[in-house]
Parts: sequence; structure tokens; C-alpha cells
Amino acid sequence: MILLIVGRGARRPLGLAAGHVPGPAGVRVLEPSGLSAPGWAHDPENPAEDRLVIDGEVHPADRLTAVITALDAVQPFDLPDVRAEDRAFVASEMTAFLRTWLGTLTCPVLDRPTALALSGAAGDRAVWSTAAAALAVPDRQAAPAPRTRTHAVTVAAGRVVGPAPEPAAVTALSLARTANVTAARLRLTDDAREPALCEAVPWWHAPSPAALRVLLAHARELS
Repeated sequence: MILLIVGRGARRPLGLAAGHVPGPAGVRVLEPSGLSAPGWAHDPENPAEDRLVIDGEVHPADRLTAVITALDAVQPFDLPDVRAEDRAFVASEMTAFLRTWLGTLTCPVLDRPTALALSGAAGDRAVWSTAAAALAVPDRQAAPAPRTRTHAVTVAAGRVVGPAPEPAAVTALSLARTANVTAARLRLTDDAREPALCEAVPWWHAPSPAALRVLLAHARELS
């Protein structure tokens, strides 16, 4: 079973409306509100006994073959069933739980959580700056040039998703590989000789059903 964790309201932009999940069979979707369902169990010292609950069904955690996390943190608006005055606290606790739980899973997690985000390092400017420096790619994240034409390039599992000019596409793939990030959306300057990195964010910040299909297929290959 591949688990896709998404924020509230992300189903339709990702092509998940009406229970439809693109890509291979055996994919289940979890929203933060599902974390409060009875039946969850997690012991960091004995993760083999962990259980999760999806759509009211209890599953042993070892049924998971891969996890894709498409949110940085649980937000108060993800929890409409929690009392308004408690949502911020519960969201913080759920974020901490997911960070710990995802960190103990033995199956592939794309990408594993960091101290800054549940979905990994795709939104960490320092990670991309380090990758850019290693590749001698100009880094304009801190001070992008005004009125400079740029291209947005989505990369997922070593592929460019959607149209992109070759110089920017090649640079984006190299940056993602060096940063050890499975999927991201990068914005690079329109320079045929030397594209510069202007911005990098998690792939799902600009929801792409096509990128999700690539990631689900990749997760299936890893399982």
C-alpha cells in the first residue's frame, strides 16, 4: 500500500477528487483530520507494532510500501472538526507526530521529513544554495533580478514534468539530483548558456497531477 499524505483541500488540485487516485492501484490518501481517528498506534522503540487508520480501516504499518508527503506541516485549517481554540495546538502535535512516525518507517518515504518540513528539503533554500554552489550554478534565491524572464521547471523522480527549455531542464535535474530531492518546482532564469536558480519549492506548491503520477509510479518501482 502506497500512502499519500495531503493537506485539506489538496485532493481536487492533485486530481484526487471523488476518491480517484491517478497512477497504480493500492494507493490510499490520508488527510490530517484522519490522524484523530481511533486505532492509531506508534511506539518509537517498537515501530514494528505501529498501526495506522485510513478511511476507518486499521492497518499494520508494515503494509506500507512507500509514502509520499505533500504538506510541510499540519495547519489549523486542516482540522475543521477540532474546536477553533484548540486547532493550533493540535496541528502542532500532529506535525510532531508525523515527523517522528515518518522517520521510523522502514519503507521508502519521498522525501523524508526534515526539521523544517514534513515533505523534506525541497523548500529549504540552504539546501539548494549548497547544490548550486557544488554545480557552479548562479544562485539568485536571496536577491532575484527584477523583471528577469524565468522558466518554472517541475522535476520528479529524475524526470522533467511538462514542457521546459533544455538549458533550464538540464540544470533543474542536476540541482535536484545534487540536493538529493526527489521532486521540486524550480524557477530558473531564461539564459541559454547559464541558467541561474531563482526559487525552489516543493512540487505540490503548484499542484500537478502529472507530477503526482510520476511519483506514484516511482514509489511503485521502489516497493
